[in-house]
This record gives sequence, structure tokens and C-alpha cells, in this order.
Amino acid sequence: MIAPLGFASLRGIALAAALVGATLAGCATLGVGGEPIEVQLVSLTPLPSTAFEHRLRVDLRLRNPNNRAYAIEGLRFLLDVNGTRLASGVSSESATLPRLGEVVVPVTTTTSLLDLVNQIVVLGQQQQPQFSYELRGKVFLAGLWGSLPFERKGSDKDLLPSPRAPKQQNGAPSN
Repeated sequence: MIAPLGFASLRGIALAAALVGATLAGCATLGVGGEPIEVQLVSLTPLPSTAFEHRLRVDLRLRNPNNRAYAIEGLRFLLDVNGTRLASGVSSESATLPRLGEVVVPVTTTTSLLDLVNQIVVLGQQQQPQFSYELRGKVFLAGLWGSLPFERKGSDKDLLPSPRAPKQQNGAPSN
């Protein structure tokens, strides 16, 4: 026969559960911790597609501002362009994001004909075509560390090279 638990036993179990919970929460913040990983859209490249399904290669630059390397097992994301969904993507590609470093991860995405038509309509309504994007998703880490969410907003100015200043010869600007 099992003896009933007394008040002291229940208090001990509750204390142990609280310690385990605090330890796990501490591991999550200590292991991942620091500043969030920065994710930037590097390029969009069309791939062979069908009439109803369009594929794009999306290159994402992951930048680590922390003094700890991350073993990445994959990622998922949604990409909105000009406020309208363009594509979503997943990747199971493994990568190592070095401490205080960066890595570019290519992801093949799929978008529907309807999503592309919506993009054309939005662009057609603009007097001066503009490109703004919102990228959001998760980076999945190896082991028990879970995932890190990310979000990035940008525009065509992020993707286009900035104009260079004119070269100078003998201290005078060139024309």
C-alpha cells in the first residue's frame, strides 16, 4: 500500500519542480542568449518553373553578433513583398554560423501563380515601382537548443549596390 504524501513531501516536490523549471529556462537563455541572429535577404533568383508553381532560389545571409557559434539544422520563413505574400520556404541544409561571423544559406522556395499575379497587380498600381520586403521565420539549432525567431524589413535599397563616389586624382574630384 502506498502511503499518502504529507505537506512536507508536497512542498519538496513543488520546490524540485520549480528548480528544474528554472534550470531549463536558464539553459535556454544561457545557451542561446545574447543578441538575436540577423537575417538579411541577399538575392532572389528564378528557377525552372511550371505554369502554376514558380520556384525561386532565395539566398539569406545569417549574421551572428554573439561570441558563440551556432550549429544550424535548417530554417523556415515567409517572404512578403510590397505587403503581399510572395513565397515561403524551408531548408534542412545544415550550416555552421561562426561566432561573430556570417554564412549565406540558399533556400529553394515555391510560390503560386496567384501570389505572382498579386505582385504584378501591386507593382502596376504604383507610379514609381518600389520593392519593400518583410522576412520572418525561425532558424532551427542542433541539439536541445530549439529555434531562434527572426524578422527583417527592408527595401530595394538593401539589395542594390550603393552608387560609388567619383574617383579623385591628385586630390580633385573627377568629372
